[in-house]
Amino acid sequence: MVQYCRKCGKELEDDAEFCDGCGFNLNNHPTEDKQELNKKIKQTSQKDKNDFITKLPLSLAIISIIVVIAEGLGTPMIMGWDNIMLAIAIGIIGGIIGIILMEKIDEPLIASVEFIATGALVYSFIGRFGDISLIIFIITAILTLYFKGHSANNKKLWTIPILTIVLLFVLLIASGALYQINAENSVIVGNLSQNITNDGYGYYNGYVTGDIKVDSSFDYLCVNVNFLDNNGKVIDSTIGWNDLNPQSGKTYKISAWYFEQQAPEKAEISVVDSADSTTPLYTENITISTSSGV
Repeated sequence: MVQYCRKCGKELEDDAEFCDGCGFNLNNHPTEDKQELNKKIKQTSQKDKNDFITKLPLSLAIISIIVVIAEGLGTPMIMGWDNIMLAIAIGIIGGIIGIILMEKIDEPLIASVEFIATGALVYSFIGRFGDISLIIFIITAILTLYFKGHSANNKKLWTIPILTIVLLFVLLIASGALYQINAENSVIVGNLSQNITNDGYGYYNGYVTGDIKVDSSFDYLCVNVNFLDNNGKVIDSTIGWNDLNPQSGKTYKISAWYFEQQAPEKAEISVVDSADSTTPLYTENITISTSSGV
């Protein structure tokens, strides 16, 4: 029985196993070849998918470092240039240490703690301006534990995240103090004056006025004015000025109106950077000398 090569079409002997023209193996069946090819394609696809998943923590760690740099460079100077540069440096160094612990030393648990501590440190220095990198660092830590495991073989390496966490608490206190100092130096209040008179109908009314100059970027600033009696008790409170995102380098006018039956003895002017702040950036008391407007 004559057979033909399925590849090149050459006529062959009926018992031939290989084509003497092109060398094709006549024992290979098309269906089996296709199944084997599909199996190899599926295995390759699965391998590529697994490689992508296992490399996801590494990719996110690198993205975290890039985001820290971008967030640091975009942080307003009110946070302090030293704070900004420290946040960027900590994000880069902490992220690289986490990557080494995860990829080279195979300590996924310690690496995860390092990622979280690094993100928290960055946030402690630049506040909400570092919230995206903090979130990505936390997600990186979670995925590291999920895909890399929970092992921690070298106990000595725990000193790395422990020292990072200790540094976090120390710098949290220091950064808060530095922010307060920088903020206080960025607000200048001047030209305060008062003009409150007795209108002759049992009421005292008038204004406390002044200027406030903002020398840095704030999300919000407010000037509160408390009118006090001779015992220091608050008679009336009002807002002399407030603004969202006031312009750096600009001077604004303060004007606080008073209208009460009791004559005030003093006015306390305070500047805060949030509505619920208990630590003013600036305070000053002025004495009120009321006059008759009749």
